Amino acid sequence: MERLKTITVSGKKIISIDYSGLKPDAMIELFNETKKLVVSNNKECLLLANFGKTFITPQFVRHAEREMTPLKHLIKKNAFINLSSPQRMILKGFRLFIGSENYVAFDHYDEAIAYLISEHD
Repeated sequence: MERLKTITVSGKKIISIDYSGLKPDAMIELFNETKKLVVSNNKECLLLANFGKTFITPQFVRHAEREMTPLKHLIKKNAFINLSSPQRMILKGFRLFIGSENYVAFDHYDEAIAYLISEHD
């Protein structure tokens, strides 16, 4: 299964990251691969992250905070799917730390895609 890929929907490119079922070290490794892709593109991007059946550890959150802050100007929108209630709370804290309202959780894939391709933030 390809965990990091670029998909095109309605003419918009979306970087899709599938963290589902991964252990924390593998999640960090995939995060790092995503970061390299975002940096190499060097333009605003849309991200879709699937966190189904994962446990978001403090180690992963600290890593994401540290590594995402310098990239936030390259991330136009970031949609998250398959987050549990505790994970949604973690995302709220992460949004405050990063200082971005464009990191949004959705219950369904279609809702996340609609948000990402919409012209509104």
